[in-house]
Amino acid sequence: MDFKQHVTYGRTGLKVSRIGLAQGYGVPTASIEKAFHEYGINYLYISPLLKLGNIVQAIHNLAPSHRDELRIVLAKPFFRGFRYKNYENYVERWLKKLRIEWVDLLFQDVRKPMSPKITDRVEQLKNSGKVRFVGMSSHERPLFGKIARGEVKAPVDFFHIRYNAVHTGAEQDIFPHLPLENRPGIGIYTATCWRKLLKPKLMPAGEHPPAPVDCYRFVLSHPDVNVCLTGPSNAEQMEDNLKALDAGPLDEEEMACIRRIGMHIYQK
Repeated sequence: MDFKQHVTYGRTGLKVSRIGLAQGYGVPTASIEKAFHEYGINYLYISPLLKLGNIVQAIHNLAPSHRDELRIVLAKPFFRGFRYKNYENYVERWLKKLRIEWVDLLFQDVRKPMSPKITDRVEQLKNSGKVRFVGMSSHERPLFGKIARGEVKAPVDFFHIRYNAVHTGAEQDIFPHLPLENRPGIGIYTATCWRKLLKPKLMPAGEHPPAPVDCYRFVLSHPDVNVCLTGPSNAEQMEDNLKALDAGPLDEEEMACIRRIGMHIYQK
């Protein structure tokens, strides 16, 4: 398994880097552009719940010459005020802000299956060419499994899932239920479990925290995962996290160690 190679993002057919970049944690514009040019990082995630950071300027700089290579991911969070009738305006605002003509991947944060009104709005956006593919995110893991098995109908092309060495429930609730053919793309967030995996005080006796790079390697070692988000706050963190691409999958001993640590944190 070569993490440096782009992979197909499920039924979208888009080629994506194994590591994606989440906005808003402070990484400089130059580092974002370097990650694209030198490491092929093309999965750029934007959410109004995060600080805008430098990713907008990076997209302004990259898109004129590399738009077809970029995979711009726009999240639409779930809270009052973001109702289905705002979908078009929401996307339009971001298209203008990013100076692009379409969003590659738009996903809705949901707590239950999308209503027919929402799915209709989403289909209209896809038909307009302003959104290429639509996905979903949710903390209700069983919902992903029901959609994957066809028990719940949802017009989604990819899933954004919480998965790390502490929260491994996707290994039971989602991954085994993905279809062999025409499966959705799988994107992962919070590989470090909101940095809990990096805190010495949370470690079991005799264990040291794993390096951040190993948290990303844990996620990417799972064969059903396509891309894992990282949110570096500076250029040094960006370089360190991208070392996961060269390091490749965890070996058995490394995997056993990080699972042992994750289980300990989960039980506490």
